[in-house]
Amino acid sequence: MTAATFVHKPIRSGELVQLRPALPADAPGLVALLREETLTWCPGRGAGVPELDDLTAAQEWYGSCGRLGDRIDLAVVDRATGAFIGEAVLADLDRDNASCRFRLGLLGPYRDGHRHEAARLLLGYALDEAELHRVETRVAACHVRERAAYEAIGFVREVTCREAVTVDGVRTDVHVLAVLAGAQHP
Repeated sequence: MTAATFVHKPIRSGELVQLRPALPADAPGLVALLREETLTWCPGRGAGVPELDDLTAAQEWYGSCGRLGDRIDLAVVDRATGAFIGEAVLADLDRDNASCRFRLGLLGPYRDGHRHEAARLLLGYALDEAELHRVETRVAACHVRERAAYEAIGFVREVTCREAVTVDGVRTDVHVLAVLAGAQHP
């Protein structure tokens, strides 16, 4: 078995969204997304990722992502408008064990259908094309809709990290979910 790699940066399209490699021009959307998501908790961006709290840092980051072989940072684009609406990330690639972390963040009103499709497209790439064995994500317990979206495409809750993060000033649990290759996923 060949060790997994993320050298290839895919383009995946569905009815609602397209996933494509993130570009420096997507940086304003990334900064908006990160500012919005700091109001609610989202999983970490991965090892080695700088703080992206300003436009210049975000442009530099997205400009470097195409050269990284251990992660994939994709822009989520609304197919109807062509607008950047979020990012889909596979990070922390463990080549020897064919596993990685999964992260999806969408702006404002782009939630349910867009989230489900983007997650399904990214997971399909990870398990089918990249031939990973295990993909993991983390969701704050208060983010019930996000967890339901992940479970709808095959993620299974494995463990709860008690009071692991603070959301809106309140300690809350974090659920670790994962999906394995060969498991049923739509």
